[in-house]
Amino acid sequence: MGRFCFQHKAVYFHHDYFIKRIMSDSPIFALFITKSPYDSRNAESALAFCEAAVALGYKVKHVFFYQAGVHNSSKHLCVNTDEVSVKDRWQALNAQHKIPLYLCVTAGTRRGIVTSHSEDDTTAACFTSVGMSEYFASLHDDSIKSIQF
Repeated sequence: MGRFCFQHKAVYFHHDYFIKRIMSDSPIFALFITKSPYDSRNAESALAFCEAAVALGYKVKHVFFYQAGVHNSSKHLCVNTDEVSVKDRWQALNAQHKIPLYLCVTAGTRRGIVTSHSEDDTTAACFTSVGMSEYFASLHDDSIKSIQF
């Protein structure tokens, strides 16, 4: 099995810790993102978590963007040439692994993120607007572990 390090808030986890402590009972993950892509490194940490989980053969049921996290979906984000586009990385993850990317419709509307599927649409195509009930309904299954970034 390949080696990787998972970084979150300046704490490094070796993959053995990741497997034994977090994934010991073969859960399915539901991620909850509450920070905008450039206010903190939470979105990058969530991406690293998703990529690591999928690489190790685990399933990520969906990623739900809430509060300022809805800004991860904006197609109007401008990225400097020396920065990585978090939105593009989410799109690539969705395209490669078919992990649904859900956007809270209420949080998005409050922040000017429109998902009308018209010329006013401000989100990337891979993001789907849903209500909070979509996220909480998925948590009724005991095998699903929710992780907030």
